[in-house]
Amino acid sequence: MYDKIKRFSRKNPVCERLIYTVFLVYGFLYNLFCRLLCVFPIQKNKIVCSNFKGRHYADNPKYITEALLHSQGNYDIVWLLRKGAEAELPAGVRRVTYGSFSGLKELMTASMWLDSHTKQYGIYKRKGQFFFETAHGSYGLKKIGTDQNNMSLVDSRIYPYNVRRYDLMLSNSRQATEIYRRAFGYAGEMLEYGSPRNDVFFRDSQPFIEKVSSHFNITDGRLALYAPTWRPNFNTDFMSMDFEKIRESLHIRFGGQWNLLIRMHPENTRDAENVVKYGAGLYNATDYNDMQELLVACDILITDYSSCMFDFATCGKPCFLYAPDVEAYREAQDYYLDIFNLPFPLGRDTAELEQKILNFDMDNYHGKLKLLQEQVGLNETGQASEYAAQYIEKWLNREGS
Repeated sequence: MYDKIKRFSRKNPVCERLIYTVFLVYGFLYNLFCRLLCVFPIQKNKIVCSNFKGRHYADNPKYITEALLHSQGNYDIVWLLRKGAEAELPAGVRRVTYGSFSGLKELMTASMWLDSHTKQYGIYKRKGQFFFETAHGSYGLKKIGTDQNNMSLVDSRIYPYNVRRYDLMLSNSRQATEIYRRAFGYAGEMLEYGSPRNDVFFRDSQPFIEKVSSHFNITDGRLALYAPTWRPNFNTDFMSMDFEKIRESLHIRFGGQWNLLIRMHPENTRDAENVVKYGAGLYNATDYNDMQELLVACDILITDYSSCMFDFATCGKPCFLYAPDVEAYREAQDYYLDIFNLPFPLGRDTAELEQKILNFDMDNYHGKLKLLQEQVGLNETGQASEYAAQYIEKWLNREGS
C-alpha cells in the first residue's frame, strides 16, 4: 500500500502535500512512542541490523554481520525483516519483524544500529546508542540527496533527520566520501576502506555460480544479469530490450549459451512479473535475496544508471548499459559522471546494444576502468567487512560502556 501511495503522490502535487503533512504528524507520534520505550535499558552487546527497510538480508550490513560472527564475539545480533521476506540467517542472528512493536523495542534497547538505508522519520536515538550508516550505493552515476533536482518533500525531511543521528558512515572511494558529505551534509567520521558487500569480488566465484545456478535450476550455459534501476515516475517503459537478440549477441561475441537473469530495482518489485515474459533462458531474479551474489556469479552485467555497474567493475568483468531514456533520465535525476565517457558501452536500443556487444574490446575496457577508478580514488580492499567489524568491536568494548 505504501508503495502505491508513494507512486501516486509523485504524480499529484496536492496528494504529495497531504501525504507530507500526515508524514510529519506520524513522525511526531512515532517519536513519542519511541521515548516511552526508553523505560527499557540499553543492552550493551545488542546490534540491530536492517537493509532497505527490511526487504532483504543483504548488502553491507549482511557482510559486516558475518564478519562479526566470524570474530566469535559475544553479540546479540538482530535482523529486522519484513513478513514474508525470504532470508537464510546464520546461527547467532535473531530475526524480528520489521515495523513491528517488537522490532521497535529491539531498536530502542540496542547499543548499535547497523543500516544501509534511512530509519523511520521520528526515530529517537538515545544517549549511548550508535548509528552506523553503511549506505547502499557506490560512488555512483545518478545524483543523490540534496544534489538531486527533484527531491520529494518527504525525502527532503527524512535525509537531514537521519544524517543528524549518524555516528559513522562507510565509503569505498574519495568521490563517494565527497558526495556523502555534500549531498547529505554529513560531517562525522567516515571509514574509507571499501564496501563490505564488495569483499565477495575478492573471493572464489565458483561457490556463488553454483548457488545461483542451483537456485534457478540452471544446469547448462553461462550467466548474465540485466539489472536496471528505477525511474522517479516509477514507469517501466524502458523495458524494451529484445532479450533473445541480446542473448544471441553474447553467444557470438563471448561463446557459449547464455541464461539471462532479470532483476528489477526494489522500487519496481511489484512490476517484475508483468513486464517480462520469462522462460527459455530468461529468469526472474528480482526476489533473489542478495544482489552481490548475482553479480559475482554472472559473467556479464547489463544495467542503465545503477551503481551496481561500479560494484561489478571491481573484478573487471564486462558491463554494458542499455539506456533508451538516457537524456530524459539526465533531466530528471542528473549524473555525477559523463555517462557517454564511462568504460561501459552504451546502447539506446537493442540494435545499438547488439553492436556494442559484438565489437567489445576487453583490453580497451580494462584500460578505461583503470582510469575511472583512479579518477574517483577507489579504495576497495577486500577487507572492508573486517575493518567495520573491528570498529564495532572496539566501540562496544570501549571503557566506560
